[in-house]
Amino acid sequence: MARPWFFTSAVHPRVRLDQKGLASYNRSMHTPEQLVIRPPSEARSLLVRTVRGCNWNRCLFCGIYDLFGTPHSMRELDDVLKDIDSLREIHRDVFTTAFIGDADPLSLPTEFLVEVLTHLRKTFPSLKRVTAYGRASSLWKKSPQELKDISAAGLDRVHVGMESGSDLVLRFQKKGTSARQLIEAGQNTMVSGMELSYYFLLGLGGREMWKDHVAGSITVINEVAPHFVRVRRLWIHPASRLMEKVTTGEFTEQTPEGTVIELRDLLAGLNADRTYFTCDHANNYLQVAGLLGTDRQKMLEEITSFLALPSDRREAYYRSIPSVI
Repeated sequence: MARPWFFTSAVHPRVRLDQKGLASYNRSMHTPEQLVIRPPSEARSLLVRTVRGCNWNRCLFCGIYDLFGTPHSMRELDDVLKDIDSLREIHRDVFTTAFIGDADPLSLPTEFLVEVLTHLRKTFPSLKRVTAYGRASSLWKKSPQELKDISAAGLDRVHVGMESGSDLVLRFQKKGTSARQLIEAGQNTMVSGMELSYYFLLGLGGREMWKDHVAGSITVINEVAPHFVRVRRLWIHPASRLMEKVTTGEFTEQTPEGTVIELRDLLAGLNADRTYFTCDHANNYLQVAGLLGTDRQKMLEEITSFLALPSDRREAYYRSIPSVI
């Protein structure tokens, strides 16, 4: 059976242990821990686990760590450093990108992160980019100087699950953040030297809150102007907490066409000209992408052209797109 996109491995797809590497690895007797998930853009990255699971893990729409039976726990610094050394023995210095996980390494003490990043950069000198997931609340708790120190130690980009800029939606989905916190954390990160990638989740407001979902997200994105906005479409896992809300009638899933309209209206309201906007996931109905300052109108025209197609063609197309996490 094919592995889903979120299955991760510390082994680079093109790397195989040679005999010398295998012998060295066997001598080390230390097995690096593996992540649960990583962004699609980090498919060819070295994967380093600094923390297990998610320290929040209450979002109604997620539940990925419950699905994989991964409770949150801290790792010892020495164990993480040993993982990095073992990964070097296994792979040698072949990676140009690395991703550290699991869900929120930015919740770790700044000194811990700095030591991990410094050792990672020293051990893998060919790395050109190191990224991590980070919750907005964790970034918000860091001082501007701490964020700069983390950047200077070698973290180049933070992937943040904004999901929505609407306080109404954020509260309902138990996201554990607010629009104001998303703005303040984002602005502090933008001046730290790190790149910022905000994720927007189409359909997260359902049919009841979708207008507030889009309007609030436009405000947050325009205020922060992150380097990237990455769009995903909500898929409700049958075992998720959100499915319970669907069953009780508290949440009505957005229609496929409704998510395309959300995408159109979001784009129409954005003015963060230097932000790169991309629908870079297999479950998006439309894969528009471009720099907002130069390509926004072209993306809007593509969406408008699609919505002008006969309804039977649009419905057939929606049915052809897989729903995945």
